[in-house]
Amino acid sequence: MGKDHYRIYETTFSYRNESESASTWHYQYKHFVLLYRVLNMLRGEGFVIVNDKEIAKCIRKDHFIGSRGDLKLHAERFPAGFKIEFFQDINFENPNGGRYDFGKFQKMPYLIRLHYIKYVKMIAALVGKLADADDHTEIPYKTAEDRIKAKYVREWVHEQTDMNFNLSDLDGQTQETYNGTGRDGETLHNGDVKYFRHWNGYLYRGRIYHNINNMWWVIINKTEFHNVADFELFDLKPEDNRGRQKRPLLPKEYQERRAAIEATTTKELVNELRRREKRKETSA
Repeated sequence: MGKDHYRIYETTFSYRNESESASTWHYQYKHFVLLYRVLNMLRGEGFVIVNDKEIAKCIRKDHFIGSRGDLKLHAERFPAGFKIEFFQDINFENPNGGRYDFGKFQKMPYLIRLHYIKYVKMIAALVGKLADADDHTEIPYKTAEDRIKAKYVREWVHEQTDMNFNLSDLDGQTQETYNGTGRDGETLHNGDVKYFRHWNGYLYRGRIYHNINNMWWVIINKTEFHNVADFELFDLKPEDNRGRQKRPLLPKEYQERRAAIEATTTKELVNELRRREKRKETSA
């Protein structure tokens, strides 16, 4: 048996129970009590937290959702530990909401980000007081390159085991076609300079390095980087729009239907309404 530990990564607080066996499921794990203490502390701070009704009823008691204003959370417990993930639904890219976005911390508006920092620090302080657990939170590297290097060291999909390397050493390396093909069919390589359309609608350019599966890190400047799918990366062409191009939030089917209505003359709309009224009278 090892020693319990916790870590803070992006907008997630995770706790690992290494001092108890997780081979069989039961409801007397000490970290279950710890999670309840944390959730009750958050309730005292104004969070409304309930079981997640979108989860199957048979496992719903192990999943929680909550919110305080625009700051939201999802918590989950399991035999080996628990995790609490914070997110928001104001700035998001995934059509299913901010909970499923990459880069949750970067997408948080400034005030929501400050609230998240406040509450995650309170969670860490409470856990440090109530549990004998080590803090495994990683060093907060300042530059984009160092933060990506740290991710390379941490993730099992990369061969690096320490920080003693330069990202430029990886330049020229590529991936399988299904993980390394850009928007227009070009092969992607570490170190390439590519463009992508950010979720805010603006055109961004940066140096790319493979992350995992078909996702690539894009270094924008000394401190900023983004996680972008291969099919969103491209070389800028003369016909590409260089201005802001806000992504539509309305469903595609609705937009097409609205465009068709706008293209229809008033007379045609009136005639269609009359035909519908006649069909109603006939069916009645």
